[in-house]
Amino acid sequence: MDQEYTKEFFWKTYEKLPEDLKEAVFSEKNNKLVEKICADIGLEEEKISIVAKYTGRVLMGLLPLKEFPITLELELNVDEQTANKIARELNLAIFKYLRVSMDKLHEGKEGHVLKEDAKIKKDDIIKEEKKETGDSPKDPYRETF
Repeated sequence: MDQEYTKEFFWKTYEKLPEDLKEAVFSEKNNKLVEKICADIGLEEEKISIVAKYTGRVLMGLLPLKEFPITLELELNVDEQTANKIARELNLAIFKYLRVSMDKLHEGKEGHVLKEDAKIKKDDIIKEEKKETGDSPKDPYRETF
């Protein structure tokens, strides 16, 4: 799970971030939120720094939010419930306020389909079906008369 990055890579990635994410990465407020959430759960300092590391990677777009809980589970060596609780609390305290900017980071990355692209592809499929049948697409639930 722990992919190593160079400092140069981190700085280049950081420079490309929207302003709100740049602020969030080095925010003292977010750092304190991470510490408080982890301390409330009972994590020791060493594990809190691991959570902070991966929180930063989520904010920088290097770790998808959906992979955050499993990464915490594996890297912290905690049970699934604890990892999910940490992820949920951080989502409520930090990530939800930055969701628009975080989503923009993932646009255009492999596997991410924009809404406009999805509509175009759907329309293309329908047109293709019409060409093949010379008709509108068959609806298996539609009763014939």
